Formats: sequence, C-alpha cells, structure tokens
Amino acid sequence: MRAACLGLMLVAAVAEAQQQPTPRLEPARVAGQVVVGAYAGIGGFIVGRYVGEELVQRLGSEHEPTIRRVGFAAGTIGGGLATAGVVYGIGSLGDQSGDFDATALGAGVGFAASMALARLLLGPELDPPSGMRTTARWATANLIALLPAIGASVGFNATRRAP
Repeated sequence: MRAACLGLMLVAAVAEAQQQPTPRLEPARVAGQVVVGAYAGIGGFIVGRYVGEELVQRLGSEHEPTIRRVGFAAGTIGGGLATAGVVYGIGSLGDQSGDFDATALGAGVGFAASMALARLLLGPELDPPSGMRTTARWATANLIALLPAIGASVGFNATRRAP
C-alpha cells in the first residue's frame, strides 16, 4: 500500500512538471548529480551512522545488534538526505528546478536496488566473499554507492522544469 502511494506521488509530480516547459538536459550536470550525489551519500551515511550509534549508546543501550541496527537506520536516513539534497541542489542551479519529493523518492528506490544488489553479490551479512578480488570489491562498492544517486537524478530530471 505504501509503495502504491509513493508511486502515485511520483506520477503526480511528473504530470505537474510536464505541464511546464522543460529545459535542455545537460549531460555534465547529470554526471555531476550522480558522482557528487554518490559521494555525498557515502558521507551522509557515515555521519548518520555515527550519530545514531552514539545516540543509542548514550541512551543506555549496550546491546550490540541494537546499536548496529540503529546506526544503520540513521546512516540510511543521513545518506538518503545527503544524496537527494546534493542531486536537487546541483539540478536546481541556474535556470531550472525540479521536485525534491521525486528526487528523494528516486534516492530511496536506488537505495532499495543497491541493497538488493549488495545482498545478491555479497550475501546476507554484506561481507565480500573471501576469494573476491580487490578490483571486483571496488567495482561492487562503487555500483552500490552510485545506485541511490542515479535514482535521485532520475527522479529530479523526470520533474525538471524552468522556474
């Protein structure tokens, strides 16, 4: 039900954006959204995870799985907001704007895809297999990090319009 609601919100945002003139798509801007958005997401995840783990420990939790789960949830929120914010910011420079909700939704869809891919390639514990080569580890990590930014960029550019 929640996914259907989010899908309807995205469709409504795209329909509203299509009523206004759409500026020309700039490949350099899209590349900037994806690359800078991915690194902002990594930074946001690290900061969010640290804050979440510190907060739950200061509230008295000593249960390690709880600390890790809260840290992961806080990191996911921090990374998602950082990714969506940077993609939206880069996209809104100059003579165009888009819908932040669609950008954030795209980041969320990209994150879900990245987690599915990570579990498929790395297993349920998200640990690289012992025989995985270093280049394969880097390629996997980069692909997983890029998917939320790609989703956010798609969400923004689907709703792009002249202000």
